Amino acid sequence: MSAPTKPPTEKNAKVAVAELSATKRRKARFDYSPYLFILPFLIFCLALLLYPVIYSLTLSFRDATVETFVSGEMPFNGLTQYQAALGDPVFWRALINTVLFAFFSILFQFTIGFLLALFFQADFPLKNFCLALLLIPWVSPVLTAANIFKGLFNEIGPVNQIFNSIGLHPLPWLADPAYAFPATIVANIWIGFPFNFILLYAGMRSIPIEVYEAARIDGARFWKRVAYITLPMLKPVSVAVLTLGTIYTVKVFDLVFIMTGGGPANGTQLLSTYAYQVGFSVLNFGEAAAIATLMVVLVLLLNLMQLLLQRK
Repeated sequence: MSAPTKPPTEKNAKVAVAELSATKRRKARFDYSPYLFILPFLIFCLALLLYPVIYSLTLSFRDATVETFVSGEMPFNGLTQYQAALGDPVFWRALINTVLFAFFSILFQFTIGFLLALFFQADFPLKNFCLALLLIPWVSPVLTAANIFKGLFNEIGPVNQIFNSIGLHPLPWLADPAYAFPATIVANIWIGFPFNFILLYAGMRSIPIEVYEAARIDGARFWKRVAYITLPMLKPVSVAVLTLGTIYTVKVFDLVFIMTGGGPANGTQLLSTYAYQVGFSVLNFGEAAAIATLMVVLVLLLNLMQLLLQRK
């Protein structure tokens, strides 16, 4: 039998009120200690991420050439730099090339990565060794990959040697815009498909095996299981892969610059290489910043289109 509780007295009530008010005061004090742990990250974002973006945006509204940049004047000229970029036919050629480059690169990178991820769901000998081999294009420096493909598509390179051996005429892969552009896309597909593969492979491994077993018992064939189980349950991962792939592909610069330099005849000119050319060849930093800003807008539009299409 529990002991009877003592009736509350006036003294006990005063003590309870004092303790409650002290607790409220302690809660009212703002604790800064959690924010101190993220302070280095905030400083990093402000100094190395946010500030360059804001500076580039403000630079796109100024007359920033070599003379004005050195003198520090850089007068405000409104939308002049954007008008100069949009009025240049090379810009529109670079814009179309960038959209096509991103579309075909992402299409084949995602498709190849998805099919390989399906294949590697099964266990077979030397599976881990093959997985390691597939990651080589991803971990290889872009400089190395660009020079490899530049050698492969050389006029006397291995690709034309194979063409000769099967009785076909060699092609001017990097000297003709009709062939140089597909060559750069092939090189970018080779570099980017392991990224798609490893994320899709991890996403497929997270799908419960019981779902596949139940579908198999119900008589669903392999491609039916892929269409009605794998693809729907892989949608969050697919959205992330496509979004990151779009961001990476639109900003590709070093691969194309090493292989073709944007040529021949602007046949492989992308917005990234065009911005570099305007900024460091023409030395118009304001227009180059405007083109970079338009690249960001393009990335946002492409990702928005992807999200809208995937919701339907």
